[in-house]
Amino acid sequence: MLQMRLLGRTGIKIREIGFGAWAIGGGKNVAGHGFGYGATDDQTSLDALQRAFELGVNFVDTADAYGMGHSEELVGKATKLAPCRVHVATKVGNVRRDPEAPFQDFSPAYVRMACDRSLERLGVTIIDLYQLHGPPRAVIESNAIWDTLRELKDKSKIAHYGISIGNPEEGLLAIEKGDVETIQVVYNLLQREAAKELFEVALNKSVGIIVRVPLASGLLTGKYKPGHQFADNDHRKDAYPPEKLAAVLERVEKLRFLAEGTGRTLAQAALKFCLAHPAVSVVIPGIKTPEQVDENVGAEIVPDLKPEELKRIGEM
Repeated sequence: MLQMRLLGRTGIKIREIGFGAWAIGGGKNVAGHGFGYGATDDQTSLDALQRAFELGVNFVDTADAYGMGHSEELVGKATKLAPCRVHVATKVGNVRRDPEAPFQDFSPAYVRMACDRSLERLGVTIIDLYQLHGPPRAVIESNAIWDTLRELKDKSKIAHYGISIGNPEEGLLAIEKGDVETIQVVYNLLQREAAKELFEVALNKSVGIIVRVPLASGLLTGKYKPGHQFADNDHRKDAYPPEKLAAVLERVEKLRFLAEGTGRTLAQAALKFCLAHPAVSVVIPGIKTPEQVDENVGAEIVPDLKPEELKRIGEM
């Protein structure tokens, strides 16, 4: 049976396992740095999206910055052929124009223009969920950005709006200043800060929590070893230099008890951990292949984490 959850107070019912579409944008080098998850093949990406839709996945999260618009184009192409109604979320504010250094733009004029371009790439007349893509505190505190999002909603260019944040404090501020309907935040077995205060407030305010990076950029799959070399067009090369990667993978090794003899893979256990919190509406693991779709969606039918397993995690 499909496991459905409400996306906060939007009224949208979505599968609890979504499709994170950053990776399918392809590995891009911008001003000498990788922004993506390495090389991809468009047909494989489309096959992954099709497989997800066949299995009932009905929520895809992308952004105009992913592959400099390419992820949105692929999502738009795939959703037209989907056998089910797919709700698409995208994001705005991060500008990638190689060879220029990346920068952010949350000005009303830019957001309006970017929204129109996302509508065109996605091939839709209205975006289900439009999210600010990691804005600085000053933007969250301003009235102009929220007025712009309300204007786009009034014009039926977007149905709902939310924010993707860098830390829980920004989420609390967004709830206070912007009346957001959803918050996208990092939460996983290795990074649990969001659950301390933000999740409770979001639950009380009926704000949907979208969990990004539930697999810690793939490290919680357990397939990486110390010394692994990420490609130049993979952002993890900068994010995880050798010493940091080794330290993180040491923590991952201590979590293998969640998979051993349990009927779950480590990745599935990681998704189950995120979904165990009642504030979470959906997890959006990054996906590149149909095989990854099968494993991620399979998390819905494997055993839940036991109380003693959750207790052990909390003590780590």
